Amino acid sequence: MKTTNSKSDEVTPARIVTHWRRFSCGLWRIPQGDISAAYSAECFPKVRVFTHEGRLYSNGGGCSRFLEAEADCYALIPLDEYSGPREVPYSYEGREATYRGRVFRLGPKTKFVASDPTVEECRRMIRVCYADGGYFASRCTYSVFLTERFKATSPNGKAALAAELAECQIRQMPQTQDEMRRLLAGESREVNSRQLDFGL
Repeated sequence: MKTTNSKSDEVTPARIVTHWRRFSCGLWRIPQGDISAAYSAECFPKVRVFTHEGRLYSNGGGCSRFLEAEADCYALIPLDEYSGPREVPYSYEGREATYRGRVFRLGPKTKFVASDPTVEECRRMIRVCYADGGYFASRCTYSVFLTERFKATSPNGKAALAAELAECQIRQMPQTQDEMRRLLAGESREVNSRQLDFGL
């Protein structure tokens, strides 16, 4: 539910926290998420959609950094059910949009926010990011990548970064991207083997 800021009479959009994978743009070995795929600013008034709790939304844009993301989204409302404003400055609210040949009006802005991945998920993604060349990883060791190139701001991201730095001090970690790719390949084979054993 949106609320009004009494100081400025600006409307604060509703905020929904949902699984971080829904915001994936298809990088770092994670398939594109449905919220990312519903980005429609470049094809508006035709829109792409995703579903949340049985309702269709379109993604009007947002911001993301590594596993942290948020998007300004708008519910699709049938024309005969819409009772809001026809136009809102700096917003898609009230504008007509077409999905599968049907015309809708877009409801109030709803801010969808990515959940914080677990520490283990963050640790794996930091390794993948290094192996695949993200954040200027080329020509630096993993330790340099962790201390000078990669930044984390979420609680679990910070904990993951600290755990990876501690791991570098405890044991020999990959010093090149090729070594990290081999480590990740070995981890994947180990996980698959455990899953097969469990199935037997």
